[in-house]
Amino acid sequence: MSLEDLKLRAPIFQAPMAGVSTPELAAAVSNAGGLGALGLGASNWESAAAQVSAFRTLSSGPLHLNFFCHDEPERNPTLEAAWLARFSSEFAALKATLPDALKSPYTSAKDTPQLVDFVKEYRPELISFHFGLPNPEILSAIKQLEIPVLVSTTNVEDAELALSAGIDGLIAQGIEAGGHRGTFDPSSDYDFSNTALTTLELVERLGSLTARPIVAAGGIMSGIDIATALNIGANAVQLGSAFLLCPESGANEDYRDQIRKARGSGTVVTRAISGRAARGISNKMTNVGDTARTQDIPPYPIAYDLSKQLNALALEQGGSGYGAYWAGTGIANVRELPASDLIDQLMSETEAAFKPR
Repeated sequence: MSLEDLKLRAPIFQAPMAGVSTPELAAAVSNAGGLGALGLGASNWESAAAQVSAFRTLSSGPLHLNFFCHDEPERNPTLEAAWLARFSSEFAALKATLPDALKSPYTSAKDTPQLVDFVKEYRPELISFHFGLPNPEILSAIKQLEIPVLVSTTNVEDAELALSAGIDGLIAQGIEAGGHRGTFDPSSDYDFSNTALTTLELVERLGSLTARPIVAAGGIMSGIDIATALNIGANAVQLGSAFLLCPESGANEDYRDQIRKARGSGTVVTRAISGRAARGISNKMTNVGDTARTQDIPPYPIAYDLSKQLNALALEQGGSGYGAYWAGTGIANVRELPASDLIDQLMSETEAAFKPR
């Protein structure tokens, strides 16, 4: 695989942020010369098809589709009940009844044969996976379609597994990245504060492993950031937080307000919102949940159901503070621009960074 096959004007991937990467955002990025993406991990197949169809009406450019490949969680009613009880005061503050139980809001594509049928019908120019890889039979069937396949990796061990499975390239997700860490085994990421690699460290280590394309992801917000990543060996970069305040993004007004307020306060990596390590803006969920031991938090995506319920209740009442405000370490530098203008500015900055002084 060569990224040149995508015929991009800009070596910029828009991150496939589930719930935020709308067809309008993806189309605007692809039309501007980057690679637009749709994060379909939180979508059913009908919704996924509608999103891809909407993109195709807006753009003839390349499309990147992303799917979740997490293990289905083991249910533990005792653990889940204790997690609910921990947030009883939050439900009371919203004048709502504590739920009797939690449900799993998302399913995994890891063992879903329908994934192959979907890819065969909609033929994206690129596919990527998060949280791991699909089972070997599904991966083999997808590779027979001759569509390039990438996977997010946060460490060398996962990268080696992906390369041995025949993956065409790697998304090097550093600790700076907003959203969920793509670590294959979440239990191996418990000590991320001591073991996590920065984006640049990870790109350099992966570059010593393979000649296959490496896409740098995490903390990249400007042309200087892009030039730095390309200079150390990345073939392209992936930006998520940079697009959050674009008018085409799916971030609601609450999310946008939290981003504006957080520009000077930084971000945290938490498991309290979804059950897996993810970077975002601290909120009422993290204030309560981050006091818990890791083993007291239900697994992904069971824990996510609780935060989604609290967020929905708060928004219905005109409140705030329970959303999954995923954002990377560079959020202070986010720009409120149409996506096409942002791509143009990023490319101008990148070109300037490469010019001799």
